[in-house]
Amino acid sequence: MRQLWGVVVGVVVAAGIASGQEFQWFASAAGKYKVLFPGAVKSEVREISAGKETLRLYLDSVELKGDTVFLVSYVDASEEVAKKPAGPRLDKVRDGNKGERGQVIEEKDITLSLGSEKFPGRDLLIETPQGYLRNRVVIVGRRLYQVMVQGTKEVVTSSAADKFINSFELTK
Repeated sequence: MRQLWGVVVGVVVAAGIASGQEFQWFASAAGKYKVLFPGAVKSEVREISAGKETLRLYLDSVELKGDTVFLVSYVDASEEVAKKPAGPRLDKVRDGNKGERGQVIEEKDITLSLGSEKFPGRDLLIETPQGYLRNRVVIVGRRLYQVMVQGTKEVVTSSAADKFINSFELTK
């Protein structure tokens, strides 16, 4: 009985980590998006290698207790990559996030809109050796957005994770 109680308490604490936070709108004019983050946002830019090119990856994130991270990233692909069909590009992102030892638990194609324009995307739930990753990936022309929650399964499937991911909106 004590073991069961410990598991129940752990689940309640993990799920409450993000839901106890005050969500605030964060808008990125350069990124052309807005989203509800559960706390103060840290922004950074990283250089990443993509074949012969070096791309700039923009990251906006909030880190909470228990290795929980709420993150929005975006990167502008080359014209060559942007001309490729969305499906294989989304597959590549999924496979990269899953890694060799991860497992895709859920996967669903989605569409995001900005006015009358519609953009392809995918919602993913992935289990990795480090924990769980819930990810919404959207392609808008050359730009690839990722809206992620990383942490325990209870955190990434919580109402707080729903609130964060579903609040993501494209802006002009």
